[in-house]
Amino acid sequence: MTTPLSNPQATHAPAGFLRAGDLVDLDPNLPTGVVLENGERVCVVRRGDTVWAVHDVCPHRGFALGGGDVVGEHEGAPIVECPWHGAHFSCATGAVLSGPCTDGIPTFPVQVINGVVYIGARQAAPDSENA
Repeated sequence: MTTPLSNPQATHAPAGFLRAGDLVDLDPNLPTGVVLENGERVCVVRRGDTVWAVHDVCPHRGFALGGGDVVGEHEGAPIVECPWHGAHFSCATGAVLSGPCTDGIPTFPVQVINGVVYIGARQAAPDSENA
């Protein structure tokens, strides 16, 4: 499920970043799908004041990861579970940690400034947990 965050209007985003919304609108440890103003689908996960962002499309069947669950931790970051077929992905690296999916997902740099979440350009997806 893709959820708009409040105040979607662009403000003074850092260079190369787009405003995703306000930190307070993200439920802790709940993967939330967001569509950026450039049309990019991003799944964000908040833990305290830290936010991770991965591509909001599971490469297995193309379903959204937003609305899935956080099922653990990998490299200090949440693990997101695809709500459709149960694949697990590291929010730190985008690596697929368990299938049925065999491909990792792209990640995005995140900056939180004055309570506003900004998402940077997509980073390449790893091929596996060992990538």
